[in-house]
Amino acid sequence: MPGDNTPATIDSTFVVFDARGQATPIGVTPGLWDELTARFGDFSGKLLVSSFHFEQDWPTWECHPHGDEWIGLLSGDFDLRMDLPDGHDGPRSVRLHKPGAFVIVPKGVWHTAKVRAPSAALFVTPGQGTLTRPVEQYETAGRAAADPAATAAPPSLSSLRLNQVNLVRRDFDASLAFYRALGIEIVESPRGADGIRHAKARWPDGLQLEFDNEVLARFYNAAWRTGEGKRQGRSRVVISITLPMREAVDQRYAALTAAGYTGRQCPFDAFWGARYAIVADPDGNDVGLTSPLDAARRTWPPVTSPASLSSST
Repeated sequence: MPGDNTPATIDSTFVVFDARGQATPIGVTPGLWDELTARFGDFSGKLLVSSFHFEQDWPTWECHPHGDEWIGLLSGDFDLRMDLPDGHDGPRSVRLHKPGAFVIVPKGVWHTAKVRAPSAALFVTPGQGTLTRPVEQYETAGRAAADPAATAAPPSLSSLRLNQVNLVRRDFDASLAFYRALGIEIVESPRGADGIRHAKARWPDGLQLEFDNEVLARFYNAAWRTGEGKRQGRSRVVISITLPMREAVDQRYAALTAAGYTGRQCPFDAFWGARYAIVADPDGNDVGLTSPLDAARRTWPPVTSPASLSSST
């Protein structure tokens, strides 16, 4: 408020610096990440200054292909692990346990944290093209790359992760009202002139419940655009399973459809940055096969997915 001289805190406010050094404060809210995307796009030429508190090992590895990341300890004790390329003479693990200690993660190096005690850290991150993948999937993908035969085998349970459930809504507003009445905090994305509506809720373990209107469903699921899809019955629930890498999406889709399961959507590069496909289970429920997100592959406005079924309306 005017006249209030109370300074913002790093816990409640992040700051984005552009290429000219201009700083833009961003309040930390449940819709923070959607707001960052809406305002700064792919984060080209920008830095994000942020702080995070974490009590458990990071569930993901991260990689920033457009610059080094600075990480400074505020409190706690954790090991910053880096998957450095062969021949690199830097440390592969740095313990941060004294407030003020910091580490610089080189550009393009995958890194994660193993927590010894509840910790808080400050991050200066070049956000453009940031990549993430779950820890267990990263390790599985590495093994598969070393063993070509492993890529053809079905992924083990440890390499699969239930990460998302999408609900395709007839009445979008009524649906959000119901789930909010249950006590779920839902953030809706900004509406566009294209008629697309989307909202999401996130749980601390990373699971996401997402809401799509039928306009959006037609962009990523060919079955929503075809006469064949109508006859088969359109599922209004999509259960998404993350696979270790982009190639695994095509491999699993081919294996499942060859075994006689119905393909709703053939593999394609989705506008949100993942390789994506949909197969129906025996009861007609849609199961999404998705790769880890690659921010560098995001596009907007969305491009309609390729047709997967023979007839269309």
